[in-house]
This record gives sequence, C-alpha cells and structure tokens, in this order.
Amino acid sequence: MSPADRETHADSRQRVLRALCRVAAPVPLADVAAAVGLHANTVREHLEALVEDGRVTTWHEHTGARGRPRALYRVTPAGLLAHDPGVDALRLAGIILEAFGQDESKARATAFAAGARWGEELAASLAGVDAPIDRLVTALGAVGAELSISAAPSASAGAPGGVGCVHVARCPFRDLAAVRPDVVCGIHAAAIERIANRPGQEDVLVTVRRATGREGGACMVELEGAADAPAPPSPHRP
Repeated sequence: MSPADRETHADSRQRVLRALCRVAAPVPLADVAAAVGLHANTVREHLEALVEDGRVTTWHEHTGARGRPRALYRVTPAGLLAHDPGVDALRLAGIILEAFGQDESKARATAFAAGARWGEELAASLAGVDAPIDRLVTALGAVGAELSISAAPSASAGAPGGVGCVHVARCPFRDLAAVRPDVVCGIHAAAIERIANRPGQEDVLVTVRRATGREGGACMVELEGAADAPAPPSPHRP
C-alpha cells in the first residue's frame, strides 16, 4: 500500500469512528456504511480493526426472530476520547464505565446504587444547607457543572422548599454520557435525589430530564415538594 493509500485508509477509519461518536445508541453495520458513504465490506474491515484496538465494541442483537442475529456496534469511552481527547480523569472514567457491561438493565441498577452512595457522601457535607435547590447547586457546582436556576426557592429553609428547576448548561461528563447514558445519567439521577433530600428524609420529588443530542440542550432537574405532589387516586370501589 502506497503512503497516499495508507493516508486515505486511515482517513476512512477516522470517518467510521466519527460516525459512531455522533450517536449514543448501538447501530448495525448498514447504518454506519450509509453514514460514511463507503461499501459495507470496507466499513466492516474498519470496524473490526476498531474493535481490536478497543475503540469500538460489538455484540449480536438477539430479538428472538428467526435468522442470524445482526451485529451492533458502539463506540467505547476510549474511542470517544481518542476522537476528542480529554483530561486523564475522563480517560479513567471511561475505563470504569466499561466494567458496567452491555446489559443495560443491570448496568442501570448498578449505576443507581453507585449514584445513591455518592449522593449520600455529598449530602453529608451539606449540613446547614436545607433548601433543596441550594443543596443541589452547591453539590453540582463543586463537581464542575455550569448551572442556572429558573425558579426561586418557594418556601422557608426549614420546610421542603427551594422547589423549582435547575438547568445543567454544561455537564463535565457529557461526552461519557453520550456513550453510556444508562450509566452516567443513572449515577447522577440517583445522586441528585439523595442530595436534594436532607439525610433521613424523602420530602422532595426529583425528575431529571436528559438533554437530547451530544452537543445541544441542557439537562434539567425538576424539584417538587412532597406537599405539592398530587395525591394518589382513591381505590376503586364497585
């Protein structure tokens, strides 16, 4: 292969990697080939090489349908960070994410448990901060998130007040979240729930709405006081 051919070959492989970096969900070979405009056999060769060096992961989709299950591909955190290099801490986080495996239901449950423990640790440092929004802004700001508040606290510090919305304009882990939202966003959702509520209490209901798209939008955390939550429906009696 001539130097020019090698350069073209390497550029094509980078195009395949970039295509996978633009999507968070696993995709089949045909979708990758369509995105980069290359023949499926050429794309398969590049994907196999990317899998071998750890930048892409692959597995077969089992739907119960007859026929051979199709292969799905997804960029790994290592592949995403190789495409868009970050700090060493993010590289380490990417390695840790791989340990959660590909079973999303199990990964989500493990992430929630890990996030709850992390949130309890962060909440322990918030003694004297009672309003949920104040607790959330203090804790998330400390880990490097850029925040804005769309509603002022609505109750006294001693009550389940501080109800409103917090917009996370920039999450320091958004690149990793683009690859493993089940893990990264699951950890943060569980941690936020623990942070917003004072130790031993469950006064505040928390809803986390994740931004769509890797680059655009802001995640939003909605806090609702338990006193303001709708009452459960009355049991039906014939």
